[in-house]
Amino acid sequence: MNTAKGRPSAAVLRESRSFALDPRWAGALLICAALIAYSPVLRAGFIWDDDNFLTQNPLIKAADGLRRFWTTTEAPDYWPVTSTTLWFEWRLWGMHAAGYHATNLLLHIAECLLLWRTLALVRVPGAYLAALLFAVHPVNVESVAWIAQRKNLVAMLFFLASIYCFAKKETTSPVQARGGSGESGRAWYWLSLASFVLAMLSKGSVALLPLVLLGLIAWRRKIEARDLFRLLPFFLAAAVLAAVDVRLQAHGSEVIRNAGLLERILGAGGVIWFYLYKALWPANLIFVYPQWHIEPTDLLWWLPLLSAVAVTILLLRSTVARSETGAPRSPLLAAWLYYCVMLVPVMGLTDVYFMKYSLVADHYQHLALIGVVAFAGAAWSHWKFKGSVAIAAAAVCALACLTWQQCLNYRDAETLYRATIASNPSCWMAYNNLGSLLSDAPGRQKYAVAQFEEAARLKPDAAEVHNNLGEAWMNMPGRLNDAIVQLEEALRLRPDYAGAHNNMGNALLKMPGRWNDAIAQFGEAIRLKPDYAEAHNNLGNALLNTPGRLNDAIAQFEEALRLNPDLAEAHNNLGFALLRMPGRLNDATAQLEEALRLKPDYLEAYNNLALAYANSGRVDDAIRQLQIAIRLNPDSTDARRNLEMLEASGGAPR
Repeated sequence: MNTAKGRPSAAVLRESRSFALDPRWAGALLICAALIAYSPVLRAGFIWDDDNFLTQNPLIKAADGLRRFWTTTEAPDYWPVTSTTLWFEWRLWGMHAAGYHATNLLLHIAECLLLWRTLALVRVPGAYLAALLFAVHPVNVESVAWIAQRKNLVAMLFFLASIYCFAKKETTSPVQARGGSGESGRAWYWLSLASFVLAMLSKGSVALLPLVLLGLIAWRRKIEARDLFRLLPFFLAAAVLAAVDVRLQAHGSEVIRNAGLLERILGAGGVIWFYLYKALWPANLIFVYPQWHIEPTDLLWWLPLLSAVAVTILLLRSTVARSETGAPRSPLLAAWLYYCVMLVPVMGLTDVYFMKYSLVADHYQHLALIGVVAFAGAAWSHWKFKGSVAIAAAAVCALACLTWQQCLNYRDAETLYRATIASNPSCWMAYNNLGSLLSDAPGRQKYAVAQFEEAARLKPDAAEVHNNLGEAWMNMPGRLNDAIVQLEEALRLRPDYAGAHNNMGNALLKMPGRWNDAIAQFGEAIRLKPDYAEAHNNLGNALLNTPGRLNDAIAQFEEALRLNPDLAEAHNNLGFALLRMPGRLNDATAQLEEALRLKPDYLEAYNNLALAYANSGRVDDAIRQLQIAIRLNPDSTDARRNLEMLEASGGAPR
């Protein structure tokens, strides 16, 4: 299909005219609809694993992180294209979430425009409506509003680019459509392959794209041996990069799901109908849906699978009958097969970490949704009648309103967890994560403990819940013994839980005569997780108060800062340790000043910096630090006592 330079293609013209719109105005309408529907995300913050994926990811912050994303396996997933976008953005936005959300929204708009052009290119009727429905569909909120789902958006963009380029090759000329020669055809082929590799390097869920391309050929004509040969590099790239994904996503000794093969197959049947239901009736969307408990002995669990198989067989038989009469191929079969194929990676046949909490999630159907909206657009175009444009517009507006409302749940992590609990009171993960948020807020410890206790009631075998409850109780007066009991339970459930070993060490430091046991716990945490900066810092803190271990303590603080240069506690502790070393006063002062730059409300660092200034004769500066400490915490007896001593020595505050 050739187009005039600078003009929209004939297919795009036809599709936009269905709505009596110039293609440029049609594109502008699609962009505006998406911008309005998703506008709340521009004021949203970071949620759930945005910390591990972005804000606390040492590779994102590292100067050589870009090289390490591409040439090492240090990242938990080998998705270097996605990581590259975030690495560059970190240098633009830092901890300002709005920039990442804006990029996610722009990527979503770009993929919607490309979806429109791609569907029009392969002659799917109603392509514009399909793209418009996709643009404002609420199940996509999770992919757009959740920064860590950048991988979904980038992978989708290259996924569509690969299909578009392959379709361009197929439609360039009759010769090239059968795998013939031609410079233009070869260029489109290699662009398609390159786009697919980039998609796989963004997220592995696009691995089944070669089957989509095979289906694209079958839709137009009979598949020939040369077609399989042309698609061989796609299948090889999918196999190799999918194997890398599976290898890197190993979860150690942690079991995600205890499910047999039959249970997984039955669950796959349920997944198909669940996502179709949410695509057609996107109400009551939840960040974490209730976990399924599949019982192979319950005949009701067989119905989704058997009905999915029955629908597939009926559609295949109908297509065979149509082909015998010379009728066109069934668009319903094409949409159904595409939809089912793109769900295979998330059907639960293999484990994904999120399935620890729920077998289904809105962001899992991001790719599959194309099949649903494409068929909706085609059906609308085929059955179009007077007033059908108004009905389509009403459907788009209704979806946009639902999307706008759903975006509000992603305002911040606390809002999201409370909304999840309201819709799914059995979600132990939401209680646990809400407790973690509250435990970091002054004066909300009791509320945090209540969340952890509810999470423990719902999921008594969750080691992370016992760990968090133990950590919360450890910081509450009179609950140290209870804290140790919870931490022991966490380690019983998961003996290799580095975080629980680290917290146990902190708890034992508060127990008389348990100093060496605490050091052993920190050492075990580091053995299990050598890059655990907090454990190195805590071990250094324990060694700092052990006679004759000052140099060992300093080495641990320095290692913690090598692993995490932004760890304010390690800067403070290293500065305090260096104060004890002859000739290291300037180094100590620099470390303490850095601690306060990173954490301006760090009370202990103000006290220590005042000590450093006083030792260097800067009494007035020392007094200022103590005054700031007292303003931060008027009950700080150490700061008041030190201030009285300095003022008595002749320094005068300014």
